[in-house]
Amino acid sequence: MIFAYILMLTVFISYVSWIWTKYGVLPSISDSYYHLPKKLQPLFTFFCWGFSIPAIILGSSGLMFLAGSGIAFVGAAAAFKEKMTMEVHVIGAMTGVIAGQLAIWLQYGLWPLNIAFLTIAVPLFLTRFIHKGKDGAALCPNRTWWIEIAAFLCICIALGMKAVIW
Repeated sequence: MIFAYILMLTVFISYVSWIWTKYGVLPSISDSYYHLPKKLQPLFTFFCWGFSIPAIILGSSGLMFLAGSGIAFVGAAAAFKEKMTMEVHVIGAMTGVIAGQLAIWLQYGLWPLNIAFLTIAVPLFLTRFIHKGKDGAALCPNRTWWIEIAAFLCICIALGMKAVIW
């Protein structure tokens, strides 16, 4: 169990910090697929699978299975700007976030993590409706990145507590 947790955490921290260092904070983590050179684009899929498969194993619950499966589908449908893969990517991402939060609340009883996530995600989501300047630029153009980071961290914390403490 500890190996799966360390693998999941290493994949998450390594990929996100590498992308952040190389390209800065992007509109979303998924956008990294399009910033990578063609030969390195499979790294995004490996990131999603390297996180989701250990999460499914560690989670050992129906909702965490759905969350991990959603994240795995995000990696399988990495080219989200293409019509054919866009729906699978978006549905996978939403399933990953929603099922992950439900697992944290209903199956692990760690509702303070849900409160922390909502405290970050709701204001960021609401910036979608606020624009600044005469050109109407988004107030927070990388809000999805930060919501995804919060969602991933909540899963990491919950599964870490499950793997180490329980």
